[in-house]
Amino acid sequence: MSDPGSGTSRAVTAWTYGLSFVAITACGVIVSGLLHDPEPELTTTPPTTTTAAPAAAEEYTYVTEPVTYPTTIPGCESVEPPGDDAGFLSFSGSDFGYDNPAYPWFSGPKAVAMTDAVVRALPDDADMVFAAPRQSLLFGPIHDPSVENDADRARFGGFTTAYATIRRDEDAGALSLSVRASTAPVPPCVAGRLDERRVLDDGTVVDVDETWSETNRVRTVFRSAQAYAPDGSEISAHTDDADTTAGDPVHSGRPPLTVDELVALVSVPELRVSAPVPPGTPTVPESCSAPSDSEPIDEATAARLDKVLAGIPVTDLAVDRPLGALRPAGSGDGGVCQAVHVTTPGSESTLTVAVAAGQPRPSATPDDEAPTPTTGSRFVETRELPDGTVIQRREYILTTQGLAAGSVPVTSTTRTVTVTRPSGTRVDVTSRADIPDEPLTMERLEQIASTPGLEV
Repeated sequence: MSDPGSGTSRAVTAWTYGLSFVAITACGVIVSGLLHDPEPELTTTPPTTTTAAPAAAEEYTYVTEPVTYPTTIPGCESVEPPGDDAGFLSFSGSDFGYDNPAYPWFSGPKAVAMTDAVVRALPDDADMVFAAPRQSLLFGPIHDPSVENDADRARFGGFTTAYATIRRDEDAGALSLSVRASTAPVPPCVAGRLDERRVLDDGTVVDVDETWSETNRVRTVFRSAQAYAPDGSEISAHTDDADTTAGDPVHSGRPPLTVDELVALVSVPELRVSAPVPPGTPTVPESCSAPSDSEPIDEATAARLDKVLAGIPVTDLAVDRPLGALRPAGSGDGGVCQAVHVTTPGSESTLTVAVAAGQPRPSATPDDEAPTPTTGSRFVETRELPDGTVIQRREYILTTQGLAAGSVPVTSTTRTVTVTRPSGTRVDVTSRADIPDEPLTMERLEQIASTPGLEV
């Protein structure tokens, strides 16, 4: 990686552009004298108004590392000149979830197996920032782009991606990975796109790169490894030095993973499109939600709650994964939750546990005290325990129908028990099932939500 002042002769310099813009304030100018009682000597003097000067134009700059050509690159027999990567592609697409028929090599269990393998391959002293599953290296569904030609499909389609924020000592940054199946040959070496080409023992070609860019004179350092495996797998790993855990990015100049560690990640056997999925691997976890106004619940607190959940007896239920894996419900501060799929015959359903902190004490209303459980209506029952804990029971029966022609209406029953303790801890336990299956009973949900120790 070179510095801006270290360019050699015939260097193809990075481009810089400026963009002027003016911020317009909708409120106009507020005269401060209007906010105070006028002094007597000023009451006969006509007020003087002033017009604010236009905001100074800001210059937007974007600079990338200079590219030298002609040049040599270790591992490359020849090097092609840098091309013009500028372009614009607009496309829509379809989301088939994890069972996209256009990509038979991929599935929910495959995504879980890939994620587990990557997490195991991270360096021991590199930690993922506590976040929702989708921000914790869980590979997402393949988006199938609706493009006009095979060339654009080959360039933009077929990827499953995973990402997380990695912290290592004082350094942190984003880590992203992508995997796809491809029949294209290994691309030529192009100046500016790689620093070195390596060939692994199994014939996998890996291009590595370390570079930088500057936006408004703030530099971000990037490292990457791009693998082309013999079975047609294309696997990439990228990291940067932008620590966004406290808000605005803070740049240390040191991404949390080295180039060699990225090479190790793209070499993980389980990431190959041809790698079998281990028997018994569950599919991706169900999505879940929790009150967004919750006080933050940190990883240590969630781990303590996990131990409580793991000790709840559910041996009579067939579930796809055990309770005890609470994660943040979203990208912002909020509660934590977990959803599991119950496969017990007659009770196939989704069981969700959500925990929030700093919640207000709910109050009973006349409607709450007179539940009327009817199809399509809301059933609510509220009662208070001697210690001040409030328990609410809710039931919804809802019929939905997809927009596609020929779609069949689906009626589901959702039962929720909410336990709000005097401390402000709120626990929601929900069971949803499509008729004719039945969700778990209110008594069972209350048993889980009232478990001692399930409190922030």
